[in-house]
Amino acid sequence: MNFEFKPIGMIRSCYTDKFGIPRQPGLVKSARATLELLPPFNQPEAFRGLAAFSHVWITFVFHATATSTWKATVRPPRLGGNERVGVFASRSNFRPNPIGLSVVELQEVNGTVLTLGGGDFLDGTPVLDIKPYIPYSDSLPEARGAFAAEPPRPGNSVEFTPDVEAKFQTLETAARPNLRQLISDMLAFNPRPAYQNNDPDRIFGTTVFDLEVKWKQAGHVVSIISIS
Repeated sequence: MNFEFKPIGMIRSCYTDKFGIPRQPGLVKSARATLELLPPFNQPEAFRGLAAFSHVWITFVFHATATSTWKATVRPPRLGGNERVGVFASRSNFRPNPIGLSVVELQEVNGTVLTLGGGDFLDGTPVLDIKPYIPYSDSLPEARGAFAAEPPRPGNSVEFTPDVEAKFQTLETAARPNLRQLISDMLAFNPRPAYQNNDPDRIFGTTVFDLEVKWKQAGHVVSIISIS
């Protein structure tokens, strides 16, 4: 039996590169995204009553890895990147069907556009469905979380060179809100692969909005060296 799904909306996100996206929603609360409905679903009536909810579930497609081969076992970062578990015991994006599910803060409803906070979406993510988060049924304090029972802690401290600090005066705009805070929050959670050796001279890079951010890491100290 085959099914065909049509995207109902599209995400515009501050994350324009896979590298650097938090591994779960809600970790980087300064992250912002918008979700706009696509035709023929772009009817404001479809959002009637949604603004009364504080959070929503977003069902989406891992479009950047959708053509990749699925894997029966994967290496979760929370287990150090070396121990393997079954794909269905993980949140890996290398799944038989590249479908993701995230709960995010609903900050605003404006016509057929939602403003979302704390997301883990790559820019351009196709959305399959939107559902309100219902606390009494969706929050289960007694549930077991196996290797991910506790939220990860931001293990890095983030430093900016004086030149980079000065740039924020012009780079932080309405189109790039909370840019400094976003970069700091993002890199505090160490986006490097868990199994990677620490090389203090290696330069890492990712894009945020339309900017390329480069940094070095020595131990648990991240030094932002350029933004262009």
